[in-house]
Amino acid sequence: MSLSMAFYEQIKTGRYWKQEENIVVGVSGGVDSMVLFDLLYHLPEKVRPALHVAHVNHKLRPESDGDEQFVKEQMTERSVPVHVHTWDESDHPVSGIEQEARMIRYRFFEEVAEKVGSRFILTAHHRDDQVETVLMRLVRGNSLDELTGISLERKHHDQTLIRLLLPYNKESIEDYAKKRQLSWKEDESNRLALYTRNRYRNDIIPRLEQENAAVKRHIVEFSEDIKDLLKALDPLIEGEISRSFQISDSCMTVDLKSFSTEEKGFQKIVLSKAFKKWPHRSSYAIGQTHVKLLLDWFYSGGPNTQMDLPDDLVARKEYDSCIIEKHSDAIKNKSDVFFKERLELNQWKKISETERIGWFDHENFHEENDTSGHRLYLAIDDVKEPLLLRHRKKGDRMKVKGLNGSKKVKDIFIDQKVPIKKRDDAWVVTDENGEIIWLVGYKESPLSLNALTDTITYVLIYQKTSETDN
Repeated sequence: MSLSMAFYEQIKTGRYWKQEENIVVGVSGGVDSMVLFDLLYHLPEKVRPALHVAHVNHKLRPESDGDEQFVKEQMTERSVPVHVHTWDESDHPVSGIEQEARMIRYRFFEEVAEKVGSRFILTAHHRDDQVETVLMRLVRGNSLDELTGISLERKHHDQTLIRLLLPYNKESIEDYAKKRQLSWKEDESNRLALYTRNRYRNDIIPRLEQENAAVKRHIVEFSEDIKDLLKALDPLIEGEISRSFQISDSCMTVDLKSFSTEEKGFQKIVLSKAFKKWPHRSSYAIGQTHVKLLLDWFYSGGPNTQMDLPDDLVARKEYDSCIIEKHSDAIKNKSDVFFKERLELNQWKKISETERIGWFDHENFHEENDTSGHRLYLAIDDVKEPLLLRHRKKGDRMKVKGLNGSKKVKDIFIDQKVPIKKRDDAWVVTDENGEIIWLVGYKESPLSLNALTDTITYVLIYQKTSETDN
């Protein structure tokens, strides 16, 4: 069957769009995209969409402007609307230009689709692209689901991406172009070994074909087998994610006790899938190496530890759970910036949108009118003024009421099973010598007394918004 007939049957079977529905087609001017456009343009009227061509001038080659002009001329001859975006050289990154160029393309395709009201974005990926992609991912050590390669269809925000040429190899596409006497632009950069995909296309895969002429077919079959396997496992994977994971926009929480009941190989598949489901863009920086390290760390070492991950993500283990999220500026800065506030007698000090602390003498504090919050009672002779408020810092030690000697604040938190994030938020009150007299809400120094008496002059009170209406 000819390519044009096979393509027509594919469109009829897929029933993707309605007649004359607006469709966006990415056209670079190369042979693949010109063949895709020609196949769509010559579909029978009853299944032919209204085409809108999107072209990105990446400004990566001297020929880029010529490619843009070529696409414009080809579409003008056929009265097809063409939308062009120019990626200025000043915006090119120093590294990772291939990935950035791809992001620019798809972002523009999406903008055009929204502008013309298209539900679909079509690109010209073919079977040889699939072979290259699967092999590259295998060598990189990608997760099992990524070895399924390029999807024929997938959701992309409000549109659906469709790769209609994926069933066809490069040879059949080039044969079609020659028989139809199509014009196209050759991208000489496709021959440069500078780009990873080019090395696979022009060197690695031809060498593999010398070992086995059917290697391309075998690689595609391999990816399809994995796709079938994961499809069969999907109900189990989704069930485990529902059972052991809580996923929100800002963080992903793993119930380690629940998750630990699964076999480790299955845990790896589930954790990889969970990262894909997390809407946080940084999750795409997590590879198989990080997944394996996380799994080893989940069930080894002590509680309340943390692991730094790529793209400024951090995983924090809090006893029977693990929270994975973006580093917050507040948490990052607390270890670097020494925050210290002087407390004024008989005044409340607002220390955040939800917290306040006050230091009062017995004449200005009436216990029967204020029973909320945490308190510390101090005798006048024991206080070395001024009192200072700060966050706890690394190496802090304090004398603890009821114990001899001093104890690390870190050990106090461990004993009380305080999660790491709450440790970073903890406040301490010190005297003028820097000695900690109160780890607010957790421990008191030997200076504290049990109740208000005639000998007590000062009362320290810490409150949260939920504890007071003020």
